[in-house]
Amino acid sequence: MRKKVILYTIIVLLFSVILNARNGKKMFIEAQGMVMIPSDSKFKNIYGSTIIYPRFKAAYKFGNHFYVFFGCGILKVSGKTPTLKAKADSKHKICQIALGYEGDISKKIQFRLELGGANLNYSETAFGKTVDGSKIGLSVGGSIVYNFSNSFFTTFNIGYMGASDKVNDKNIKLGGIHTGIGIGVRI
Repeated sequence: MRKKVILYTIIVLLFSVILNARNGKKMFIEAQGMVMIPSDSKFKNIYGSTIIYPRFKAAYKFGNHFYVFFGCGILKVSGKTPTLKAKADSKHKICQIALGYEGDISKKIQFRLELGGANLNYSETAFGKTVDGSKIGLSVGGSIVYNFSNSFFTTFNIGYMGASDKVNDKNIKLGGIHTGIGIGVRI
């Protein structure tokens, strides 16, 4: 997984630098504080119904309204199993690549709509055993953007990222509804 993240990051950065050399302010970078409401009820019973985590996003805008972006977030949580109250730890790396559309509501306010894929990599440890895996799933979302200037902005984000997997012949749901706020810069 680490090799995939590094490869995706290098591709996005090279793509962005090459294309950005000719055009001004076609890229934006954003840091987000996100809250996830997990899709899996068993996950919620162990780790809670809301998980807070950081996410970073880099995008390249082509044309007047469209952009492509790469984003990654890492969440780590601890909890206790429902019956035996044993310690459990879960770590998720969520990377997404998607196309987006950005439109204007007013001079200061914009909206964004995004659709793409997400790689959900997970690892869970309980009772001295670790289960891990990785699945490709769907990523959809949207944002309201408030522009402080041509370079700086803040966002309110909402969306869904999810996939399904089987662990010991039991279906699990990865991801869930995500919402949060971000701050970004156009370069």
